[in-house]
Amino acid sequence: MDWENRVPATSWISLAWRDQDDWKNSAAHATLDKLLDPGHTEQYQGRAIDWSSLRLWLAATGVRLTMAELAEDVPGLGHSTRHSVAVIQEDGTILADCAGSGSLTVLRGWLAAWEDAGRPGLDAYVPTLVPDMDADVPGWDLRLSR
Repeated sequence: MDWENRVPATSWISLAWRDQDDWKNSAAHATLDKLLDPGHTEQYQGRAIDWSSLRLWLAATGVRLTMAELAEDVPGLGHSTRHSVAVIQEDGTILADCAGSGSLTVLRGWLAAWEDAGRPGLDAYVPTLVPDMDADVPGWDLRLSR
């Protein structure tokens, strides 16, 4: 969890990128602020989202995700950069910093690719642990393949 605010409601964000944050995680704070007061909101036009399928597909495709919970028990997945942010919430609501957001374009592309892949179910993936000895702290990476 990169940033949390419990007043007036629970909200948090986890970013897949870092760009010289200070000890207060200013990038996470700024990104969350853009989502708490979005410049653009739309409803996903596809069928109802199978949240388990979407989460796993995004993880398996190696996408660098931004995760957010803007209200209690309302998770969101999306994309963010220093200048843009967009997430789709479990209920299909898409929030973005603006209608022309670069992150919104990326998120729409991810959703289209997921639909094109046939919304694969949980049983479509095989988990594998891969050693990662090149990192600062050697360990294992989880890989999901179809």
